[in-house]
Amino acid sequence: MSILITGGRVVTPNGVQFADVLTEGESIRAVLPQGEGRLVAPDASVIDATGRIVIPGGVDPHVHLMVGFMGVRSVYDFGSGGIAALRGGTTAVVDFALQRRGGSILKGLNHRRGQADANVTVDYGLHVIVTDVNAQTLAELPALRAAGVTTLKVYTVYEEDGLKLTDGALYALMQAAAQNDLSVVLHAENADIVERLRSEAVAAGHEHPRYHALTRPKIVEIEAVSRAITFSRATGCGVHILHLVAAEAIDLVVRARAEGVKITAETCTHYLALTEEALEREDGYNYILSPPLRDQANQDALFRGLAQGGLSLVASDEVSYSAEAKRKGLPSFTTVANGTTGIEFRLPVLWTRGVDQGRLSLMRFVELFSTLPAQIFGFEKKGVIAPGYDADLVLIDPVTRRTITPASDYGDIGYNPYSGQELTGFATATILRGKLVVEDGVFLGHEGQGRFVMRASPRRPG
Repeated sequence: MSILITGGRVVTPNGVQFADVLTEGESIRAVLPQGEGRLVAPDASVIDATGRIVIPGGVDPHVHLMVGFMGVRSVYDFGSGGIAALRGGTTAVVDFALQRRGGSILKGLNHRRGQADANVTVDYGLHVIVTDVNAQTLAELPALRAAGVTTLKVYTVYEEDGLKLTDGALYALMQAAAQNDLSVVLHAENADIVERLRSEAVAAGHEHPRYHALTRPKIVEIEAVSRAITFSRATGCGVHILHLVAAEAIDLVVRARAEGVKITAETCTHYLALTEEALEREDGYNYILSPPLRDQANQDALFRGLAQGGLSLVASDEVSYSAEAKRKGLPSFTTVANGTTGIEFRLPVLWTRGVDQGRLSLMRFVELFSTLPAQIFGFEKKGVIAPGYDADLVLIDPVTRRTITPASDYGDIGYNPYSGQELTGFATATILRGKLVVEDGVFLGHEGQGRFVMRASPRRPG
């Protein structure tokens, strides 16, 4: 079946224009002058986009669905989390497969695909979390690349959870990754500084959520980003910095890229809408995430980094721990599960804080939300409205405003980090590969409609 989207302002690589978008099967057939679509395809199903902005489906390359960490589990699985993504205009995500220490990375990949494929509702790829670098691990890299995985996730913290890699292991992995057309995505924090400051805080009886931020000062992130750049320069391995928030680290990324280092960085939705003041709230434990929230001046610098190109995309770092699960870690900040939900609100937060408030152009917004994450993470047919690309399309209402409450989420999470904020730019329709799957927040698809995507090598911005 063909779909004709007519009457809206369409964001294409050539600019913003009033146009008709015609799909055929799972692909975009044509972008036509407005009004011509009915002549070309008179039998197509018509979606009236009058008053709407039409953009390519969002790509969120940093989500944690169906995950357990620090003794709790997420609310969202690959079915429900995918629905939340689609409601928020995201049509493709990258989640994570875990190599358990002493185990095989291919076994971890196959296990994760077994969890996802039967019920996933959104197209997806996987990063593989490498926790053990040995001869077997390195020997499996060619097969991993052949299986459509192009990125290896590395933690430089969380030794207590069996996730941290030492510098020696990271360097060896990056050497081998470069030889196998793989790159590294990095959780960049200095574990030694964090552990020392946390131990001192606990010994002094400091348990309040504010100490999560105080024991993770900016130097923790800045140093780890600097180290990653050094390793990337020495090995030739591409690296993507996850959830960058320390503004000073943006300059490190910009300078390294200018010198030819293959590096990109993202920031996350919550860093653009919240500051460290949230940790002082009565429910401040809900805002414990790593790296931590920073102050308003730092947030302003993140927006400059997004507008000027130092930061290449905005991800959600979705992890849907419920309010009850977050409370289980109390009274100490050290035992509250790190992370917050946000997969559904990446669109309205970035639209409101970026486009609506004049910090980002409409074209740059689409680059950050859709096009660049698709390019950087190898989704060759996504992120652009042009013939031959997947018919992943989103209609945005740029006018209607809503005040967010915990009930705004899909599913029963029990809190929303953006509660009380007035947002705009919500998706009114989401099309996944030529099928209307969400309309006015109602899911019209079915579990299992999503697909695992074999990802290509990254195309990095200059």
